This record gives sequence, structure tokens and C-alpha cells, in this order.
Amino acid sequence: MIRHEQDFIMRQIQMLMRFVASILFGKDSISEELSAEETGETGELYTQLKELLSANEICRAEDMLLDNFNHSKDYLRIATWFYNKLNTLTDEELEASDFSREEIHEGLQNILSRSGISL
Repeated sequence: MIRHEQDFIMRQIQMLMRFVASILFGKDSISEELSAEETGETGELYTQLKELLSANEICRAEDMLLDNFNHSKDYLRIATWFYNKLNTLTDEELEASDFSREEIHEGLQNILSRSGISL
């Protein structure tokens, strides 16, 4: 994919993140790290996702995220944190984990849709 197309997708994801942060969480952006208060009952999922991302296991992490889907605000906060974190990776880092910027966009839209949020 051409670099400007990747940049366009990255900007779309960033705008979507700002929208979610503003509307759902009353913030200007998604936090780089989440506190125990922010993760609530989904704190263990958050910890496991962080470990998988540290090991460059993006696909396994996304599978875990989707397998543990629930309609709580804590889950949605973790899901948006996850896709925001992926969006900060370089294209090369994503490719090394067999993941793409398009998959970040699709994954985020999937989570929002499953949560009853249509855009």
C-alpha cells in the first residue's frame, strides 16, 4: 500500500479514537496506560493484552480481546486503548506481526458496532 494511503488510514483511526474518547469517556484522548480504576473488572484482560503486545503477539492479543467481548464500559475502554496502542506502531512493526493498519481500523469499527455504536 502506498505511504499516503497508510497515513490516511492512521489519521482516520486517530479521529475515531478522539471521537470515542470524547463521547464515551469525556476525555480528549485515549490514555497510553490505564489505571486499575479505569480497567475495573477487566484488569486481568488488560494485563494479558499488554504482555502479548510486548511479545509482538498482536494477532493473539486481538483474538483474546474479541473472545472476551462484553458490553461494559471498562471493556470498551480497554478495546480502544488496544487499537490506539496498535496505531502508534510503525508499519514495519505491524508487518512483522502480520498485522496491518486496515486491520486496526476494521477491529475498532467491529468493537464499536458490537457495542451498539454506529458511525
